[in-house]
Amino acid sequence: MNRFGRRSLILATSAFATLSAPAIHAQSRGTLRVGLGPQQPTQADTRRVWEPLYRLVAERLGLSLTLNVANDWAGISVALQNEQIDIAQMGPWGYILAHVNGGSRIVNTMLVNGIPTYKAIIVGRPGLSIARFPEEARGLSMQMLDRGSTSGWLVPTHFLRSKGIDPQSFFGRYAEGASAAAAQMATINGQVDLATGWDTHRNTMIRNGTINATSNQIIWESEPLPNECVVVRRGMEDGMARRIGELFAGLTQAELESLPWPYTGFVPATHEPYKGLEQMGRDLGVLRAA
Repeated sequence: MNRFGRRSLILATSAFATLSAPAIHAQSRGTLRVGLGPQQPTQADTRRVWEPLYRLVAERLGLSLTLNVANDWAGISVALQNEQIDIAQMGPWGYILAHVNGGSRIVNTMLVNGIPTYKAIIVGRPGLSIARFPEEARGLSMQMLDRGSTSGWLVPTHFLRSKGIDPQSFFGRYAEGASAAAAQMATINGQVDLATGWDTHRNTMIRNGTINATSNQIIWESEPLPNECVVVRRGMEDGMARRIGELFAGLTQAELESLPWPYTGFVPATHEPYKGLEQMGRDLGVLRAA
């Protein structure tokens, strides 16, 4: 097992310690086991805004609900691969890892302001002047998120590598593993020059009043990426997986209005839009060549 694999397993064990028992079919014990990625600024925020929706879905399936929020994006992916949970709301790279390594299946893509995409971003501390990125960023400090994050690790790392840049030697001080909120705050407080993240999360922090639009600055952004998704474990019966996908895609307008801003719905999904991210993982050597 490579260094990434060992680290992810440790993170998953920590994040889902309460789910360490052998996987049991949700239908046979009357419980839907849900795992959420650390989408909101805190784990408590993530639980607060998403638990009502998943309780509604569980009720319509005739099941009770067990919901856990992961500490990081890598942890939830490995938990799903190991079938410690039945369903996960997760980032696209986490889905790729769970799909390739554990056969997990996507059922829905989430919509943000009506569209199924978002962007990875790199933000800079106030007053930082960079006319050309990444060329003028040599020697600056960089904080990335954990290696299970799409926008916080995979996409910016692939971009830099495509420019012939090894992030760990290019930047003067390089670190991984911060939460998205902590990375944003580190640039605002001047603890680091640069940090990775994603536009939806930063915009949510601005809307919530946690930061201002001018607290830091966007230095770089990616092309549109396929959005977060709802994914089920490998061993779930096909009928149950279809039913879950239909429930999310069929939410009424009134029910959708309860979703946290800026999420506006769910659409049926296939693996196709996520193939580009899978290829990035293979390019970086995290996934074996097909």
